[in-house]
Amino acid sequence: MNDLALVQRVRLFREQGIGRKLTPYLLLAPVVLLLMFFLAYPLWVGIQTSLTDMRIGREAQAQFIGLRNYKLLIESGQLFTATRVTVSLVLRCITMEMLLGLGLALLMNRQLRGIRFYRAISLIPFMVPTVVTGLMWRMLLDPQGAVNYLFGLGDFPWLSNTQNVLWGLMVIDVWQTTPQVVILLLAGLQTITKDIYEAAQIDGANAWQTFRFVTIPLLLPFFLISLMIRSIELIQVLDIVLVTTNGGPGDASLVLHVAAYRETFASGFIGYGTTLALMLGLIVLFVVLLISRRLQAAQRAAYD
Repeated sequence: MNDLALVQRVRLFREQGIGRKLTPYLLLAPVVLLLMFFLAYPLWVGIQTSLTDMRIGREAQAQFIGLRNYKLLIESGQLFTATRVTVSLVLRCITMEMLLGLGLALLMNRQLRGIRFYRAISLIPFMVPTVVTGLMWRMLLDPQGAVNYLFGLGDFPWLSNTQNVLWGLMVIDVWQTTPQVVILLLAGLQTITKDIYEAAQIDGANAWQTFRFVTIPLLLPFFLISLMIRSIELIQVLDIVLVTTNGGPGDASLVLHVAAYRETFASGFIGYGTTLALMLGLIVLFVVLLISRRLQAAQRAAYD
């Protein structure tokens, strides 16, 4: 009877198509569980920590203090100062990287002699470890360094002056990560077939009109993907700043991630530092959602 009942249940299961309906969810279940473990659980622990006065060496004595860390973060002005510095650095770097990346991608998309070699060597800065890049450029941008010597700038203080430090960091970041933008935009350019350009020429479009009304709209999804990736990376920038300026001089280069690092590990205020880190995460989430919506619209416009 038991075997017969089991056979009848399996037959009913198949007839109703329950197995087909559950299969996608069963296949996704391991991934969802892993994401919950590696993302949701740490986030929950972080939120709990931000509601305490936990300090390094006194974790066991941590007490619940509610939203006091959030209130202190706003009243101290540190969040706004670090956000202002971060936004300033992000805008400078992204503007230069998008413009240079687009120009280089257009150049490398042409059939020139040795173009494969130039494409290969252009990736070298992107493959250099970030800490090595920071140490190298800290020496190059020294007042007595090679950059000032080659360009005749005297003792120009790239990284030791509050007015210039963000420009110095921009130079370092643009040198290292522009190849990343070039890769993505070049991939987008190579998806545009010659037939589309030939159709534009038949319609009487000149070079500028072809670029403006054909290349740019079809390249826009790849441009937005590059923008989103670079925005996320720049908002969370840490290693380059730590190696070159450590947030200085003063707080002139104190970006959000460095501020969170200082409070958590240098000062030992784990609860307060975690609060700052959560604010950083919210800003990243906002930027991702903003660009994602624009990306979806661009993809529909490009391929409809």
